[in-house]
Amino acid sequence: MFPGKSFLSKILICLILGAPFTCHAQSILKGTVKDAKGSPIEYVNVFIKNSTDGSVTDSMGRFKIITKLQGNQVINVSFIGYEQLSSPVTLADKEYNLSFILKEAANMLDEIVISAGTIEANNERKVTILKPLDIVTIAGGAADIANAIQTLPGVQRNGGDQTGLYVRGGDANESVVIIDGVTSQNAFFSSVPGISQRSRFNPFQFKGTSFSSGGYSSRYGQALSSVLDLQTNDLPNESTVNIGMNLTGISVSGSKLMDNNAFEYTGSYLNLAPYMAITKTNYNYYINPQGGGFSTRWVSKVEDKGIFKMNFSESIARQGITIPDPENFSARINFGNQNDNTFFNMSYHYISSEKLKYFSAFSFSNNTDNTRFGNYPLYRHDSRVQGRVELNYEFSHSFFLLSGLEVQRINYDQTVNDTTSSRFTDSQIAGYMETEWKPARWFGLKTGIRGEYSDLLSKGNLAPRISLAVKTGEKSQISAAYGIFFQSAPTQYLLMGYRPGFQQAIHYIINFQRIKNDRTFRIEGYYKSYNQLIHEKSFAYDPNQYRFYFNPVDNSGSGYAKGFDVFLRDKKSIPNCEYWISYSFIDTKRFYLNYPVKATPDFVSPHNLNIITKYFINKIQTNISLSYFYATGRTYYNPGNVVFLGDKAPDYQNLSLSISYLTNIWKMFTVIYLSVDNITDRHNISGYRYSPDGSYKYPVIPSAYRTIFFGINLSLTKFNRDEL
Repeated sequence: MFPGKSFLSKILICLILGAPFTCHAQSILKGTVKDAKGSPIEYVNVFIKNSTDGSVTDSMGRFKIITKLQGNQVINVSFIGYEQLSSPVTLADKEYNLSFILKEAANMLDEIVISAGTIEANNERKVTILKPLDIVTIAGGAADIANAIQTLPGVQRNGGDQTGLYVRGGDANESVVIIDGVTSQNAFFSSVPGISQRSRFNPFQFKGTSFSSGGYSSRYGQALSSVLDLQTNDLPNESTVNIGMNLTGISVSGSKLMDNNAFEYTGSYLNLAPYMAITKTNYNYYINPQGGGFSTRWVSKVEDKGIFKMNFSESIARQGITIPDPENFSARINFGNQNDNTFFNMSYHYISSEKLKYFSAFSFSNNTDNTRFGNYPLYRHDSRVQGRVELNYEFSHSFFLLSGLEVQRINYDQTVNDTTSSRFTDSQIAGYMETEWKPARWFGLKTGIRGEYSDLLSKGNLAPRISLAVKTGEKSQISAAYGIFFQSAPTQYLLMGYRPGFQQAIHYIINFQRIKNDRTFRIEGYYKSYNQLIHEKSFAYDPNQYRFYFNPVDNSGSGYAKGFDVFLRDKKSIPNCEYWISYSFIDTKRFYLNYPVKATPDFVSPHNLNIITKYFINKIQTNISLSYFYATGRTYYNPGNVVFLGDKAPDYQNLSLSISYLTNIWKMFTVIYLSVDNITDRHNISGYRYSPDGSYKYPVIPSAYRTIFFGINLSLTKFNRDEL
């Protein structure tokens, strides 16, 4: 059997293991959930009624709940397609072993799930396609959430030279990352020319990873293409301590569980000097990437009906490389960056009654980059304060109403060459309302509307959104979505003092999805219309991607993106093995920024294919993952070609391997892992950069063609092999 949920906390780069501490005045409920045939059921919700204490079953149907509740309680067991089960229990500070058998709902189809554009389940069971274990065991994914998302349909593989998520024809600015309901303003480490940067997050921070490639909820705005919605973990099951070491640094993490409260911490030091000593890189680093970080987290249960979370993280990083001089490609200049980032957020969920739920969130972020671009010093600083309140009311089992208010204040300032300064401040307010209506198990309808106002632009917008789903069989359905989305102009233009209106995208999406016996098939078609895009009023195209100054702009830009995605995942056919295949086709053109005509952007590949396989060998406690990535060539600018962005790079291919071995060293649970990215050492080229006169060019290539990575994780606690 493929490893279960408890295995999540023990493999690769996870920082959540350790020695349990004694907790007083609590009950422990453990057990299994199976069907009438005796087969375990995964992802079943097991929770104590009218409380936040609950669990979700793993692949073996097992669950574990730790609670301080006392006396007579009711345990609810629910899963789609089965009759809900309620069982009374009297709690008295001890351990209970329970077992439940769920019966299939007679003559009833599975409950409808409105899924167009979004890879997730509904709020009741919150089962996502990618779990933490999936993220860290994808070969070639470097245990990074963004790299894992790139294996899903609709997302462009960046080729190692671009930072961010590029979704269905949108650039990196069109995607937003949400953590516990608030925006992560600097979700990725600071950009370095030609080298993609990781996201700042540890996958094991999160219990839910919901990715929307379009048509997303009216809860969110300021994103023309997509939303990555991350939900952090609740209370840990036990106190933990963990140490991780690899070729890039060392980390220490742990948690202390204190009844209904928990304190968590992580500290890390990063220095790529050892890694780069054995890896041949394509760039000359005069300062090896290095830095460190510290984060803390407090989680508290409130009156057994609410949960409060507070997170704080601080990180610093610096690096320096040499790059071709944009003004003289035959010469090279130094690019150095030092980054300081702070992020704080807190959230509060409270169940006021069986009908009414309350949610609030607050965040503060602060980011500073001190950069030297050749002889030019560049200082950039940004900050964001954001607050959100929501009410969710259940009128009946079939009708829900969500309403909310969001306020944020954003500051940016920049100084170039110690002489030219620019800055702006924008206060934004948004209100939204969303209804979900399921009059029958075969039909569901979700409608929403979002209104926004920007103080900086002195403009507002109103964005309606609607999605629906219809069951076509016991395990299949068709979904569709329509929505209007707005976003302010890119930061570089606002810093120059330009105040254009909101950019707009209209999404049309339809999909077919079938999920049965641990097999998922999904095909989705879409059309996206871009309107009011930012366009510079210039007469000549400037290919310099590092320019600091920009021409006046208006909202005369436009574009489109259309295509389809296919996703297949199978965890059943081969014992101890799972695989998924995603394929995306896109046809897109746009007239924006300083483009002279409408063209396919240089970050788009028309065809993308990802094949991910994972196999666990029980006898030697080893997990093996093999990944293959393919993308057709991206466009690039050649001044000698009369067709703008008419040249195309060679196709991109990458075959990667990772191996994780589980053992014990000095009675400590240990994971030893090895990964090889691009094992064939294929020299992928994403395009070329030309000098203005076309006399000189250089290839756009990843920081290294092939990389080898090695590390070890030690857990200061005994390991129970039965948990695998």
